[in-house]
Amino acid sequence: MEKPVSIAATDQRLSTVLTNISRQGGFHFSYSGKNFPKDSLVTFIANNQAVSKILKQLLNNRYEFEERRNYIIITPALQRLSFINTDVNSDNNTYSISGVIVNETTGERLMNTSVYEKEQLVSTMSDEHGYFKLKLRSGSLNQVRIIASKYAYRDTSLNFLNTVVIANRTRARVFQHDTKTVEATALGRFFTTAAQRIQSINIQDFFANRPYQVSIIPGLSSHGALSSQVINKFSLNLAGGYTAGVDGLEFGGLFNINKRNTRYLQLAGIFNLVGGKVTGLQLAGVSNQALDTLKGIQISGFINKTDSEVSGLQVAVLNNKAHMLKGVQVGIVNVADTSQGASIGLINIIRNGFYKITYSANNLTNTNVSLKTGTHGFYSNLLLGANINAHNKMYSFGFGVGHDFMFSDHIYLSAEAAYQFAFTGSMDDRWAQAKLLLNMQLAKNVSLVAGPTYNKYSFTGSGEGYQSKFKLSGDYRGAGNPVKRWIGWEAGIAFNSVFKPVTEIKKARRSKDLFLGIAALAGWAWDSPSTYVLGSELFMQKDFGDSMSGTLSAGYVYHAVDNNLPGGSFITYPDGKTDEYLEVEYKAIPLKAGIRAYTGTRFFFAGELGVSLGLNKSSILKTTYPNGTVAQIQYGSKNPFLYAISAGYSFNNGLETGIKFEDYISFKNIKQFNLRVAYRFKL
Repeated sequence: MEKPVSIAATDQRLSTVLTNISRQGGFHFSYSGKNFPKDSLVTFIANNQAVSKILKQLLNNRYEFEERRNYIIITPALQRLSFINTDVNSDNNTYSISGVIVNETTGERLMNTSVYEKEQLVSTMSDEHGYFKLKLRSGSLNQVRIIASKYAYRDTSLNFLNTVVIANRTRARVFQHDTKTVEATALGRFFTTAAQRIQSINIQDFFANRPYQVSIIPGLSSHGALSSQVINKFSLNLAGGYTAGVDGLEFGGLFNINKRNTRYLQLAGIFNLVGGKVTGLQLAGVSNQALDTLKGIQISGFINKTDSEVSGLQVAVLNNKAHMLKGVQVGIVNVADTSQGASIGLINIIRNGFYKITYSANNLTNTNVSLKTGTHGFYSNLLLGANINAHNKMYSFGFGVGHDFMFSDHIYLSAEAAYQFAFTGSMDDRWAQAKLLLNMQLAKNVSLVAGPTYNKYSFTGSGEGYQSKFKLSGDYRGAGNPVKRWIGWEAGIAFNSVFKPVTEIKKARRSKDLFLGIAALAGWAWDSPSTYVLGSELFMQKDFGDSMSGTLSAGYVYHAVDNNLPGGSFITYPDGKTDEYLEVEYKAIPLKAGIRAYTGTRFFFAGELGVSLGLNKSSILKTTYPNGTVAQIQYGSKNPFLYAISAGYSFNNGLETGIKFEDYISFKNIKQFNLRVAYRFKL
């Protein structure tokens, strides 16, 4: 800044003049093109003058300068604010300080200015007339300093000594509002007020430490309006809380929102949202989100998301997301930009990984399709199989994991383990496999796969027309299912490709978007009642921004019964009385609330919880007495709880399609698979 330079410019662009100065001084300028008049024309002459003096004359004191290594950083000068008409009033054990906040240059009264006292953690905000009133506990006025902070202004402090002195801070704070904050997220905007968000912008460099805090809702806290500036050892949020951070334990009945870092243990009924680093265990019923790094464990009922590095474990029913994965993800869908760890799920979208669709045959099923996703270091395998033969049928589905030993880019060996559920007349068969498959690349996206397999198959006996390999002998009297083991083979052809990095700007989901839709369902149920299911639902979807939405739905469902099957089971008592259990059609109105997680702009996974309001019960107890009298009563839970997991795709025209699994728990194990078609429109 003190280097002497000489400049002679006539109607030259300001950026050109600065370039000439930087060349003479041997340094670089850094400034934002949006806030700097680089294209304005200047006429200026200076002979052997200091750079600092030239800059002040060129820019008319409207900018500030900071020297950092080989750079001079130019930023707009922060405006100054002042206290006027200050007054102090004492009342028993309290006293109040009031006044007006104004722009020091223009005299304009400034609203939404944060005024606070650090020791007692008391704060307020100026009203539309710039007026504020701060109430403090009794104490020595010699020790009181109040500070006024506002976006794009210098902080100003008011010191109460023997006389009242207004002192501006000598250190110029260059304001750079970070958009990667909890207040900028959809959940943060939804659960904090405008005043809290403004205060967070105003007060950026003051954080206090306290042993504990108790909140009912954000803002209604033992630390008052300054709760978001306090880091606590123990934090208890009865409904939800909004604090600076936690260095110990935090419990939230519904949610916890922390502006900065969280360490050790954080529990919430619905969600945790942390603006900084998470170290330790983060546990929530619906979602966890860290805007920085995770060193520990995230466990949630639906979604985990870490915007930076994960060194630890993410476990979620639906979706895990990480920028850099150096640990393990376990969920239905796992997403990472770069992975040096392992993702275990049905689908793993790893940007530095691959996906592979394989068609193969083996010595048990002649038609197999698998989807492998992950990295060569570790991948997951979703399996579907069938033996297409009119007299030797068999169906299977399951899951596997694997690792590739790379000999070259075109030849490698896959070591895999898989576990499948098989159907040869009943769904009680289990099939475990170990595979060693050689992969040979034929073209860019096509390869041959072949190798030996070790098989262990536990079976209950094949039905008529199903796989004869698993027929039970007539004299079988063993306890449990018989097991067959053998060495087999598998061979096929694979289409393989890599996931592409996300380069395009996706259309953001806005927190104010609200949709109404209607859906039709058709599927198959097993256990009780049996056979087909028909239904419909009316649903509402609220986007929370980013990749998350909430849903509410009400519908109608009809479970049919196959009348050709013999009904129920029989119990005959010594006195001749007989009980017969009969299944009947079940009709109900399911009410559900849920969360959707979008892996991109259109493809989503969802989870729902709710209750089924039964219009009737699904089973009848028919009792026949020795005298011929017959009595019938319905039994079972009429209004069971239920959960649902679904996957789908939303088209641009409002149509949606997908699949859904529902389980009516505590209700004789009713389960169903449905195809879902819906249409939604924006309200």
